[in-house]
Amino acid sequence: MKAVLLLFLFAGMLLLAWFGLFPLLQGPTGDHQDAAGGGGAPENGSVSQGMVLDISVHSQDELKVLLDRAETLAMRPRPQGEKAGIVLVLHGPEVEFFAISNYSRYRDIVDQAARLDAFDVVDVKICRSMMEKLGVERDDIPAFIEQVPYGPGEVGRLVREGYVYF
Repeated sequence: MKAVLLLFLFAGMLLLAWFGLFPLLQGPTGDHQDAAGGGGAPENGSVSQGMVLDISVHSQDELKVLLDRAETLAMRPRPQGEKAGIVLVLHGPEVEFFAISNYSRYRDIVDQAARLDAFDVVDVKICRSMMEKLGVERDDIPAFIEQVPYGPGEVGRLVREGYVYF
């Protein structure tokens, strides 16, 4: 258990480092600089920044650590209208934490995730395949969470769009 928490703390520190150093990788106009020194957005229209976190945690404490790290990122200044740079794809036992029927038990986590999503800090997605496996109905998930057919497939799609896998 301690090893898992340490892993999540380390992951959180890496996230903070990424978002702390990212402005240094941008040119004077804010354009992303590629390895050859050129600026501008990727030609294929992919995302030039953003991270996808492939989430499959087993406890409320593990998920809380992850959401706390994302909340820390919320304090960094962002241009108006900038969308969430972090996508959380939930496809493990934590799916049950977000069932409306379990809200009283997991209120703190659900409220924190909703707040982070509302402020475009994170974009929360949940795997319908895991929901079905755990017996969680589609209408038992809060509206702020986007339901995707298959979590690992969504992670792969986001990586192909240019998100960094984490």
